[in-house]
Amino acid sequence: MTAKIICWIKTHRAFCVYFIISCFVTLLDMAVSRLGELLLPLVAANTAGVVTGFATQYFLTSRKVYNNKNLATFAKFLLTFLFGLLLANGIVYACREWIFHGSDSAFAFLASKGASIAAPFFLLYFIRKYWIKAPEPKGD
Repeated sequence: MTAKIICWIKTHRAFCVYFIISCFVTLLDMAVSRLGELLLPLVAANTAGVVTGFATQYFLTSRKVYNNKNLATFAKFLLTFLFGLLLANGIVYACREWIFHGSDSAFAFLASKGASIAAPFFLLYFIRKYWIKAPEPKGD
């Protein structure tokens, strides 16, 4: 069993590194969002968390997952980020307002934020995987 897990991790290294980075970014995003709710409206606080997460994730994944740090990669990250931001804000708003009826409870926050992180995570990973390619090695 352990050998199969190790083999899977080696086979899917990029996804595993992306996942670990995303977990770190998620914690950062959640902290900024929750603290932001003390001073800002819901969607503005969520946006602050997502923007902080985007900058951190771009910096780490462009080097560790995609090995591609050029302007085109940044532009693709930015476009996918904006799409993910719209999706995340829509999900967090819908959950908090429609499912939890505007509740400010910790459970409502965690459930809404969790939903707004999970769906964009997978969607953006696969979009970026196929859209951002590592540069071709230069021959001598």
